Amino acid sequence: MNPEEITSALARRDETALQAVEQRYGSYIRKIAFDILQSTEDAKEVGNTVLFKLWQEADKAQTMDLKSFLGMLSRQTAIDRLRNISAGRRGSRNYELALNELSEILSDPKNEDPADRLALKNAMSGFLKGLPKRERQLFLCRYWYGMSIGECMKAFGMKESAVKTGLHRMRRKLKEYLTREGIPL
Repeated sequence: MNPEEITSALARRDETALQAVEQRYGSYIRKIAFDILQSTEDAKEVGNTVLFKLWQEADKAQTMDLKSFLGMLSRQTAIDRLRNISAGRRGSRNYELALNELSEILSDPKNEDPADRLALKNAMSGFLKGLPKRERQLFLCRYWYGMSIGECMKAFGMKESAVKTGLHRMRRKLKEYLTREGIPL
């Protein structure tokens, strides 16, 4: 099934849609979860949870690009799972480090009211759209997918210092952009 057929089947509550999602996007969902959790077992559980959430939120899936929607669900579910894993026992240090890098700029979104979260979301989208493609991809690899500096180096064929410097500069640009947009930091 193509994405449009899948979303139509979901709207009809046709269970074959879930099988089609697993076939077409299962490895994508688990990859996002694995990058955050660093556990194949946890990534599989996140995959199952994402399918369940997709079934529950089938109406939202029709309003978005299906792959993007599944990526968002996978990321959110993996982050929630990471938060529930007791500190120090398991979990992705890479993702925690990436979040710590951004925490220098951004406050915890759970402490903000929905209007502030929406404003931040829109500002982040504007910031990312304004970046050159390569910088945007590097930013997303580190802060959306939770890739380590080493993984970013491999993906972009860059030296460690170049990755770290590029990310630092983008964080500084992000802080300046959010300040200009009136987003509370």
